[in-house]
Amino acid sequence: MNMQIGKLFNNNKKLSTDIVMSAPNAASDGSGSYMNAPRSMSMDMHMFGLMYAPSDRLTIMLMNSFLEKEMTQQRMRMAGGANFDVNSSGFGDLKVSGSITLLNEINWKNSFLIGLSLPTGSIDKRGRTPVSNNARLGYGMQNGTGKFDPYFLINNVNIIKKFRFGEQIHFKLPASGNNSKGYKHGKELDLNLWMSYRIFNELSGSVKLSYNYKDKMSGSDNEMNKRMSPVMDSYNHGYQKFNLGIGLNFINHQDFLKNNRLGFEFLVPIHQRYQGIQMGESYKIVLGWQYAF
Repeated sequence: MNMQIGKLFNNNKKLSTDIVMSAPNAASDGSGSYMNAPRSMSMDMHMFGLMYAPSDRLTIMLMNSFLEKEMTQQRMRMAGGANFDVNSSGFGDLKVSGSITLLNEINWKNSFLIGLSLPTGSIDKRGRTPVSNNARLGYGMQNGTGKFDPYFLINNVNIIKKFRFGEQIHFKLPASGNNSKGYKHGKELDLNLWMSYRIFNELSGSVKLSYNYKDKMSGSDNEMNKRMSPVMDSYNHGYQKFNLGIGLNFINHQDFLKNNRLGFEFLVPIHQRYQGIQMGESYKIVLGWQYAF
């Protein structure tokens, strides 16, 4: 998955970098402003998953990801107004889950999944900044949550001739206290509605509407100076997003490369509302390959 992040928002209002660097930060009681402002960010997420079904009703899954992130920020005009880049990479949190098939009819399939996110992703990513050669990077540049988080998913699919209709509900709950750095991410809720149409025997097209909610963060990392940038300020976390996606899905039924599946999806935001000052998504591109045996 490739994600591009760009325009600055406060709630659903777009901001310029100059306005951001004149906005009061959470550490100043309204008397001080941010010294830097984020301009853009890109993320590549390489996801790896393994699924095994010991029975027709139970599927066990393991999933992890390798993340590569780059963020460009601008210094305030009094410090020269120049841009600088920070980078991070590494594996994210490992997810272990089990899916139980509740209904498996010809035209109706339903399943329930319960999982646990393990804190294998780093929350101590560091890099070179204008004020330090080894500064802890902002929350968005970290690769994990630092906590054991349970999550749940309900998946429903209806099949009508060449059409498929799906509904999916995903909920993640931070069940314990703060992580070792003194904070925890908020609960997450994702709703997906999608429809696909089988164009040919091997090819289908899809359209999806998704809603993503993330609650605000509690606590903060004391090594992150909230005065430096909105990305270092724990107040600026949490959002509501609506995305529209279109996709293509190819499944090979021929002897050559049999049981290989390729999927492509392009997603764009149609509405975004953020807690505090954050960068908004520009688009996502997802390319996936699956092999079943």
